[in-house]
Amino acid sequence: MRADLVLFDGYFFSPEHGDYVAEAVAVKDGAILAMGDEEDVRRFLGPRTHVIDLEGRAVLPGLSDSHVHGLALGRSLGWADLSHASSIQELVEELRERLKGLRADEWLIGFGWDHERFRERRLPTRKDLDFVSAEKPIVLFRKCWHLCVVNSAVLGLMEPDEVEELLSRGLIIPEPGTGEPSGIFLEDAVDLVRRLMPKPSKAGVLEAVERAIGEALSKGLTCLHWIVECPEELSVIMALRAAGRLGIRLYLLFPVWMLEHLLFLGLRTGFGDPWVRIGAVKLVLDGSLGARTAFLREPYSDAPGERGKLLYGEGELRELALKAHEAGLQLAIHAIGDGAVELALKVLSELPGGPGRMRHRLEHASVLDPGLIEAMARLGVVASVQPRFVVSDFWVEERLGASRARWAYPFRSMLRAGVVLAAGSDAPIEPIDPFEGIAGAVGEAQREEERIGFWDAVRAYTLGAAYASFQEGFYGSLGPGKAADFTVLSCGPDELGPDAVGEVDVDATFVLGRLAYSRVELAEFR
Repeated sequence: MRADLVLFDGYFFSPEHGDYVAEAVAVKDGAILAMGDEEDVRRFLGPRTHVIDLEGRAVLPGLSDSHVHGLALGRSLGWADLSHASSIQELVEELRERLKGLRADEWLIGFGWDHERFRERRLPTRKDLDFVSAEKPIVLFRKCWHLCVVNSAVLGLMEPDEVEELLSRGLIIPEPGTGEPSGIFLEDAVDLVRRLMPKPSKAGVLEAVERAIGEALSKGLTCLHWIVECPEELSVIMALRAAGRLGIRLYLLFPVWMLEHLLFLGLRTGFGDPWVRIGAVKLVLDGSLGARTAFLREPYSDAPGERGKLLYGEGELRELALKAHEAGLQLAIHAIGDGAVELALKVLSELPGGPGRMRHRLEHASVLDPGLIEAMARLGVVASVQPRFVVSDFWVEERLGASRARWAYPFRSMLRAGVVLAAGSDAPIEPIDPFEGIAGAVGEAQREEERIGFWDAVRAYTLGAAYASFQEGFYGSLGPGKAADFTVLSCGPDELGPDAVGEVDVDATFVLGRLAYSRVELAEFR
């Protein structure tokens, strides 16, 4: 048998070993045909074999991201990135500059800001945004996307009764003294704002999807657990797949409102092909720590009257979970606060046969304790975690107090207990670059007792992600018959490790044996 592709003079690392396992690899029909040294692979060369010299580069199995909002990522690449703003005044000035280039019918949309970094140490309000414009609709999503701020123009698009109802539910924060809407929206109210925003055309959705895929490939990612927002997005993904233009492999997570459609069609987790598979049903149980809407057992340390918000009651959660479970659909439950995690685990533990066979997932699982960690391990619940949060949530001890903060993002404790970690970014909330996530897990931003090793982190972005999608026999490690997904790095084997993780570039990305991205010109022979 002759190979379609041979890669040689590389150092191919497989994460279960933490060392390189081959210097050359032969690929046929998108899968690894053989691997070993150059002599082992040479016999698979044929007249049509494409041969590439990697010139001593280190190679990892293709990296995966277990939690990506793909359409939002693609769209956000054209929005105002406010992640570096250090004050409300700086934010306002940047928005004024952005305003100059907008069309008359275009909204001004920004994202990525964190008020904990502002000199003012407060949230911006409608009045702050009205200094930019009170006529042009402006919406700014906090980096967690569970809170946004709008100006008077956006408030004017809403029905007064609707605003009053959201104020009464605590989903719009009132102005002190007047009780008028401050422009600060939380959770379900954020969804209302998103529904008011101009919908992208089909061409706009296509552009956003392709942008997101291109960005992911440039960071060495070969598989994304992609959270679908809308039918138009799904249609674009399927059209790209049919045309052979998708470029990256997708494991699709569907919002819970699509559950009935999946049931009607009889679709189950795992249906699909190597490029696109039906994955999980995603349900958002609570909010975020940054917005103080993650549901805690006890009040926030810096807001004693607040415990956060549960978005589903126990009965409703149980009904949805049972419906998905019995239909063969994996659940991906967003649960950040320990109160939300506790409820999610209680409901999952009651499912017929237990949750383990469906590998149900908790997305984030940010605030835990030893008992919750033990329960996750015992039940076989996967932790879909975002290590870059460790860097961004520098204020977590202020929010939670020292004793609870000790159990925020407890990656080492989860691994020791036997919980499978599947790592991701939550892009566009965090950068999609997996090496930034690895740096968060192994670096000084993480508390020492929960810091994990470099190869533990790599496994979370490879084998862990594969396990969370029922595909550990297909991708996440290297071996004959496995997916020919490769992340080719700019460094050699001696530089690969925790000390150099922030300095490594991705030189090339191969997906099912195809060169999907290249930063440099590779040495090709035929």
